[in-house]
Amino acid sequence: MSNFKELILQTKKVSVWGIGYLGYTTILRLQKNGFNTTIYDFNESRLDELIDNTYPSKEQLNGWSKNGKVPSLNLEKLDVVKDSSLLFENCIHIISFPNSDKSDYIALAKLFVQNRDKLKDCLILFQSAGLPKTIEDGFCRILEEYNLNIEISTVFRSDWTIEDFFNKNYKRTISGNNLDAVEKTQTFLKLLNLESIKISSIEESEIYENTKNALNYTMVAFFNQLSLAYPHIDINELSKNLLKDMDFNNLSLGVSSVDYKSEQSIENLLRSSSGDFLSILKEANNTNISFLFYYVNLLKNKNVDSVTILGLSSYNSMKDLRFSPSVMLAEYLNKENIKVYIHDENFNKDELLDVLPYCEYIDINSKPIESDVVVIMSLSKEYQFFTQNKIDEIGLSKVKYILDNTGFFKNFKYSDDTLYHQLCDGNLIKVIN
Repeated sequence: MSNFKELILQTKKVSVWGIGYLGYTTILRLQKNGFNTTIYDFNESRLDELIDNTYPSKEQLNGWSKNGKVPSLNLEKLDVVKDSSLLFENCIHIISFPNSDKSDYIALAKLFVQNRDKLKDCLILFQSAGLPKTIEDGFCRILEEYNLNIEISTVFRSDWTIEDFFNKNYKRTISGNNLDAVEKTQTFLKLLNLESIKISSIEESEIYENTKNALNYTMVAFFNQLSLAYPHIDINELSKNLLKDMDFNNLSLGVSSVDYKSEQSIENLLRSSSGDFLSILKEANNTNISFLFYYVNLLKNKNVDSVTILGLSSYNSMKDLRFSPSVMLAEYLNKENIKVYIHDENFNKDELLDVLPYCEYIDINSKPIESDVVVIMSLSKEYQFFTQNKIDEIGLSKVKYILDNTGFFKNFKYSDDTLYHQLCDGNLIKVIN
């Protein structure tokens, strides 16, 4: 991308679409790093106020800053234009407004189509994450209809105050409509001394940004509920220490986190709380359990008549069935008249049938798997030492569906007719279809 870097540095001029909080602070960042900008806004009165030094308004200053103080822009390094075609003299376009009725991405796309002869080496960067697929459906699709192959990327922002903007090193979530778009975006961000997180698609990047904000909102709601359930506890202090102590890097999705320790902790909080406030905990518990039921219903709708469950223990190689997701899964499969085969090295045949008398014990070391579906629920010591030869020998590589809750088996090879799905890996859509 050295050629693109040289192209940027020839003029160091960038077009910014929108002069709201995102656009205004973006220009601050650009000017700090020696860039000139051309600014346009669909609301012309904002541009007039900017030229007259009456923008941002007092209300906006209070909304953008915790103390109502926002640095002024250097108007000498800023071209304020009311003719949007003038923005196409630059190769980088930063879109700093959300999709809305007044200024939607479809109208924006049509402006780019009208100026198609000025789009050589163009890079378009979206800063606002809205409804997932909005950028692709409302902007990219129109350009594609006119055979305009332009690099389009995201550089979503997470800050909503000027203090956060200057003091916190938020990484930009970047994605693009092709690899060149991502590489060009990384080149540009380095010139602004910004770090980035690369996401595989524009839609996924929109989901990522929305999810980050939604998780923060949900977490605050949970702590608010906790403060009502335990009104004598300083939840402010507790939450700060708790979040520092949590290891989110090792978060296990699927049903791996459904265990007796989690269930017991939820029960402890609910039973000793003041009032009936912890609805988020109740909903989380119901959601994790219903996750299993969803897969059973999915298999039933596909007319699956038998399922083999590998791993019954709650904790991998431990002989422990307390609040075992595998037991719940087996019970629900049986309720739906689906035959259940079970293997777990920690239990012999009599022990398994004592817990689940309606299931059938299978010794995979002497008899290959015959059911079309295998659900791998926990990772025993025996499974950890499985090789490709062992996978082939027990017939796992030839079953129709493999639903893996552990993720351990994803690197093995399976037949062309086998669909491997690690829970939450994005392949569920293939199972559904």
